[in-house]
Amino acid sequence: MRARFYLHVGLWCVLFIIFVALSISTVGPAVLENKIGPIEPNHSTDSYLSGLTHVRSGSDLFVQGIETLPRDKSIRILVDAGNSPSEFLGMLVAYLSWPREVQIIRVSPASYSQELAAINKTSVSAVVFCDLKPPVWIKDAAHFGPSITLLPIESLNSNQ
Repeated sequence: MRARFYLHVGLWCVLFIIFVALSISTVGPAVLENKIGPIEPNHSTDSYLSGLTHVRSGSDLFVQGIETLPRDKSIRILVDAGNSPSEFLGMLVAYLSWPREVQIIRVSPASYSQELAAINKTSVSAVVFCDLKPPVWIKDAAHFGPSITLLPIESLNSNQ
């Protein structure tokens, strides 16, 4: 009975040593590159935005732009229905816009002007274009990289 116990403990010790030996090749370089450590605020969203828009600290920049808008009105986010990165950017924008109410509207790039015309301008504070080119007549818009454009609703009213 005692021999069986020692064999059992020995087996688990050997398996643990094998696990550690195999893990060293993965964990070791990560520790040396300093990838394990404290994570900055907005680390995940900044990584996504950096990959899609090539803007560093994009989360903070976008939140600063959103903070200038009234909190009691909602935000409309226009995304290209046939473009997955556009939809993903729309979801990121919705996440960063919290606690404001948002609505993601899937449109086709050729015909989103009807969606713009249908927006109730009394209850909306801004329109965000995600990987869509805003209409050419829009001048007063904030650009967050080449893919995100924040348009205050006043700009939409005065130019239509």
